[in-house]
Amino acid sequence: MTSLRRYVLVAGRPRRTLLEKTAIQVTRSRIRESLHRIDEIGIKDRKKRRLHRRIYNVDGVNHIWHIDSNHKLIRWNFIVLGGIDGFSRFVTFLNCRDNNKATTVLDSFKTAVVNYGLPLRVRSDKGQENSLVADFMIKERGPNRGSMITGKSCHNQRIERLWRDVFEGVLCYYYDLFHFMEEECFLDISDDNKMYALHHVFLPKINEKLSVWAQAWGKHRIRTAKSSPLRLFTAGMINNPTDFDILDIGNYGTEGNYEDNFNDYDGIQDTRPILDSRAFSVNEICQEELNLHCPRNWASSYYGIDIYHQAVQIIERNS
Repeated sequence: MTSLRRYVLVAGRPRRTLLEKTAIQVTRSRIRESLHRIDEIGIKDRKKRRLHRRIYNVDGVNHIWHIDSNHKLIRWNFIVLGGIDGFSRFVTFLNCRDNNKATTVLDSFKTAVVNYGLPLRVRSDKGQENSLVADFMIKERGPNRGSMITGKSCHNQRIERLWRDVFEGVLCYYYDLFHFMEEECFLDISDDNKMYALHHVFLPKINEKLSVWAQAWGKHRIRTAKSSPLRLFTAGMINNPTDFDILDIGNYGTEGNYEDNFNDYDGIQDTRPILDSRAFSVNEICQEELNLHCPRNWASSYYGIDIYHQAVQIIERNS
């Protein structure tokens, strides 16, 4: 009992480990019973501070999409735009662009709508890059019904969780590669020629890898659902209608801790900047030479660095 009092404020498993280090072997059930006898007030106090996590609950596919932009490669003017169906976790769009203007985000969203249908609702953060998607959803689905639900990023966990997998599966390779190129003085982000060459060589490859990754993601088995996102999405499109009403718009399509939500797009600016395309271009002859000697389907034994050097030489020769 004296040893248990010493560790009364320590959490469950660490507490048991500490007791074992003092040569006291005891089961978890006996620890719980003893704590209720000697520290019932403390147990009640800790329960009050316990986080209450919201359980994610969406009725069917295309009932809500989560959209966002990933800025892990923003140093090199690459931004990844993505959308995911909340019910099935099927990736509806995932592509890399050189800007995150509202028109660019809307273009990616509309392409996904053509391919997979128009969702009932969309959830995003309050970034200004989503403003035209908000206008589009309100026009197509109607106002005052939560057609566009905006709020904190922590309430957009479906897409936020996806970004971690996208980075580990695709983006971390280019993140390390571009940093290496800078460290070796191959790349200078203030040099327009080198940045144009970087985008010409690597932007198509990043999109190619993202497409392959998204296809693989769609076919992987979700343990809790015992099926893949692609199968869930396909079955849902056939079996589940998309016209229904919900009472709690603000919390729809969220998971995590209970906090204040923001509803109805009100144009409040997000802290993230809107990145425009670099104001630099090459002449037609230079572009034709780039397409000929540095094609989109290039293959390299040097991670594309040799292709990049060749592109830089072509641009500098024609400038």
